[in-house]
Amino acid sequence: MTYAVIGGGNTGQAIAGYLTLKGESVRLYTRDPNKAQRISEEGLEVTGVYSGKAHFNALTSMEEVISDAEFIIVSTTAMGHKPVVNQIKPFLKNNQTIVFFPGYWGAIECEQILGSEIIQDKNIKIAETSAMPFVSLADNAGSVNISKIKNNVLISTLNRENSIATSFMNRFPQLVPGNSVFETSLNNSNFVIHPPITVFNAARIDVAETFRFYPDGASPYSVNYVEKIDLERLQIANLLKVDTQSILTVLNEFYDKEYPSLYEALPGLFPSGIAPTTLNYRYMTEDIPFGLVPISELGKILGVETPYTDSIISTASLLMDSDYRKEGIHFNGLIKEDLLSMQKVLKPE
Repeated sequence: MTYAVIGGGNTGQAIAGYLTLKGESVRLYTRDPNKAQRISEEGLEVTGVYSGKAHFNALTSMEEVISDAEFIIVSTTAMGHKPVVNQIKPFLKNNQTIVFFPGYWGAIECEQILGSEIIQDKNIKIAETSAMPFVSLADNAGSVNISKIKNNVLISTLNRENSIATSFMNRFPQLVPGNSVFETSLNNSNFVIHPPITVFNAARIDVAETFRFYPDGASPYSVNYVEKIDLERLQIANLLKVDTQSILTVLNEFYDKEYPSLYEALPGLFPSGIAPTTLNYRYMTEDIPFGLVPISELGKILGVETPYTDSIISTASLLMDSDYRKEGIHFNGLIKEDLLSMQKVLKPE
């Protein structure tokens, strides 16, 4: 199989390295010409769960990267989804599959940008996952460490009739078919957990204090707040008849653990992760506009109050002098009946 991996960060390098070690043909897109040259000439050292030297081409030309790819994996941050889809749109070929790792509503954004004509005429399949497949860290010096493999990561297609190829599913055995892209995006654990803990530790992060994000930063009150946001997410999911579970259950299933509480699970699962040293970080710039804002907007349409979600959006926006709600995902023009109808089409009874 031939793969294009778009995004040269931690996840992109991990996926490209993993696929190459498994014998697949891979091209990696990165905006960094020095990184592209280094990886292409010297290869990528993969350590951790998988190990070996992966040799593949890394390029700065989007057209070259996706030209003959059967699967296009988008592993950028959520704010990169729109620019990436606009870039690849002119170069898409027949029968290609685009997969967003993870979704953050990427599949719906992709459909809006490409339009039904291109999707149908070229038989483009669009899918997204609920999470990254690995826990990984690249040193940007020629090595990427894959420390953990997540289990039970949901993957859903935009159109339920278009299932993901068996070969792709076999290559990523941690993926589990979901019912709809509502299910994958609403089961993303990042946006529920990261923003509250970041906002409650804003002063420490702002002065670049060194501390462990979960063992030191996740206090009983901040974790309780995370659980309140999670309840709002669950209310919306239930109204949309989306299969979901509490964030604690999701994390336990990801890592095959049995923590009795979220307060114990977070430091137990991530004991050494250091907090960011700037507030201009994806825990704010990605998880709020592309995670919490959609929850709030869905709540407005469905008649679900989301005070905990709204407070984090407002506080973070004021703190950062940004308008995260304006930057985020919206469902303009849709009413409750539209959402229920869309979900019924995506997940027939």
